[in-house]
Amino acid sequence: MCEPDNRPLPWRWWVRATHFNPLKPKALQRLTGNVTSTSGIFGDNEWAKTIVDVRSNNQWKENAFVFKFNNKACQTLKVNIPGFYEVVLKKREVKGACMFKAGVYEFNDAPIDWTCPNVPIMPYGHYRVRIMIGKAETLYVCWVIEAKAIPKLN
Repeated sequence: MCEPDNRPLPWRWWVRATHFNPLKPKALQRLTGNVTSTSGIFGDNEWAKTIVDVRSNNQWKENAFVFKFNNKACQTLKVNIPGFYEVVLKKREVKGACMFKAGVYEFNDAPIDWTCPNVPIMPYGHYRVRIMIGKAETLYVCWVIEAKAIPKLN
């Protein structure tokens, strides 16, 4: 989707999420998989960019929402997607520093809250989210998520 043809990115993920159960609408999704890094450090010296595409009329409307952060990628992830940060990265945090070295970050059947406190409430629909992180012109991360937003019940 956004990975360069000539080289694999140093930070990749293999994740499987449970399906939404309409009979248990308040049950959290569960994640199983890993984030694997072969090289590089992910921290606050990198930039982050999130592009959200919307599915409409049987096609993707690209770049419906674009969020750019020129630095502090790790802190941005921690603040804007705290559930993901808690499940994937928190246990490897060193003294509260937002910096992660190469390695395998595993999670198995971990409950995740996808609440994004600083992102506007999205209308219900079908979305494709691309999260890209890099330093200068070098892309380290390109994670793609395809999801459906549904009205939240009280």
